[in-house]
Amino acid sequence: MKKTRALGAAAMVAVLGLAGCVSGGDREGPAQADGPPESLTMLVTASPSADGLRALATAYEQETGIAIEFVDVPYEQLATRIILAGQSGESTFDMAQVDGFTLPQIVRGNGLLALDEYLASDEEYDYDDFPQGLKAYAMQDGVSYGLPLSTEPYLQWYRTDLFSELGLSPATTWDEVYANADALQDAGYFGHAGTYAASGSAHHFNAVLVGSGGRMLDPETFRPMLDTDVAAAALDRWLGLVEYGPSGTPSATIFDAVNSFSQLEVGQMTTLASGWWSTVNNPDESPNAGNFGTAPPATANDGDFTPAAVLYGWVAGISSASQNQDAAWDFLSWALSRDNVGSFIDAGAPPPARTSTTSNPEYLEQLPYLAAVGESVETGVPIDRIPEMSQIISSLSQILNGIATGQTSRDEGLELAQDALLNILVQSGRYTG
Repeated sequence: MKKTRALGAAAMVAVLGLAGCVSGGDREGPAQADGPPESLTMLVTASPSADGLRALATAYEQETGIAIEFVDVPYEQLATRIILAGQSGESTFDMAQVDGFTLPQIVRGNGLLALDEYLASDEEYDYDDFPQGLKAYAMQDGVSYGLPLSTEPYLQWYRTDLFSELGLSPATTWDEVYANADALQDAGYFGHAGTYAASGSAHHFNAVLVGSGGRMLDPETFRPMLDTDVAAAALDRWLGLVEYGPSGTPSATIFDAVNSFSQLEVGQMTTLASGWWSTVNNPDESPNAGNFGTAPPATANDGDFTPAAVLYGWVAGISSASQNQDAAWDFLSWALSRDNVGSFIDAGAPPPARTSTTSNPEYLEQLPYLAAVGESVETGVPIDRIPEMSQIISSLSQILNGIATGQTSRDEGLELAQDALLNILVQSGRYTG
C-alpha cells in the first residue's frame, strides 16, 4: 500500500494549528483541540466498507501515532446517533459511516459538518477524480456532507455461465430483459429473481421507473408522479418478472432474492446494488461463485427525463460536534484517497468509484463489476433527497407488495400509491399544490 496522506505528528500539529485558516475556514462549530488527538473515533455499522476502513486504520496509526477507534452501531440506530450528537453539541465520536439515503434527516438535525471548504482546499484528495453524479450523491441541498466511501448503484446482474450456454447477452432494453427471461425459463432455469416484499421493494420499483425516464416525485414541486403513463409502464415491467422467479418471489425480501440468485439456477436480476458483489461471489457461501456478471441497467425512453441508474452507497462524514474535525478530515481524505483503493479491494470492500478506479485495468480484473459502475455513475442520480422519503418508501413498498401478491389490482394500487404519497407530502408541507 502506498501512503501519501497520513501526516507525522509534527505536521499534524501544524495542520491543527492552522484550523480555521486552511481547511476549517470560517465555519462555526465546537472549540477545536489545540494539538493532535491521541485517537479518533468513528461510528460504523457492519459492512464490507467498515472492514475496509479498519484495514487502513492500523497503517494510519503507525504513520501518525493517532489511533482510529471504531464503534459498531446497528444500522437502524446510526442516523439517530449522529443527529443526537449534533443537536446536543456533545459528541463521543468524530466521524461516521453514513447511508446517503439518510442524509436529509441527518442534515436537518445538524449532525454532520459541511465539507466544501475542505474539498476546495485539499488538492491532494483530488475531488475532480469523481463523476458529477457521485459528487451529488454525497450532497444535501447542494452542500457536500460526506466523502464517497462505497459506490453501489443498482445494476443488472446475470449468470455468465447460463448466458454463455444459451447464447444470451446482457439486456439493454426491456424487450431484451423479457427475451432473456423466456430463454432461461424455456431451458429449465429461473428467468429472474427480484424484491417485492412489503419492506424495501419501492427502491427496486423506483430503479425501474428512473431507468424508464420517469421520477417518483416532480423535482421542482415534489408532486407525486405515480399517475403518469411512464409509472404504469415501469410497474408493468417490474411486476411482470414475478412469474419468472422461484417460489415465494411475490413476497421476497432483498435477502431472499440475493440468496436465490447466489444459490439457485437463476439467470438474471434487473435491480441489485453493486455492493452485493462480494456476497454472491463468496465461494464459501455461493455454489455459483465466479459465474456472475454485471451490466448497466436496461432502459427505456418513456418519460420526460433521461433514463439513469439510481445511486446508493455509503459516505463518510465528520460530526458537527467533533473537537477534532481537521484531524478527522486528514484520516478520511487519506483513507479514501486514490492511493488506498487497493486496500479496500483487498479487504473485500467496494471502493469509492473514482474515475481513475473504474478505468484501472488492475482493479477491473479484480472486480469486473466496476466497469458497469463506472458507466452508471456518470449519469446516475440518488433517490429524492427529502426527509419524507423514508416514510414514502415504507408506504409505497407495502402497496407494491399488495399488487405483487394479488391483494390489489395494478390500477387500484397505482391510485392508492399516488394518494398515499400525496397525503405524506401535503401533511409535511413539502407539496402545497
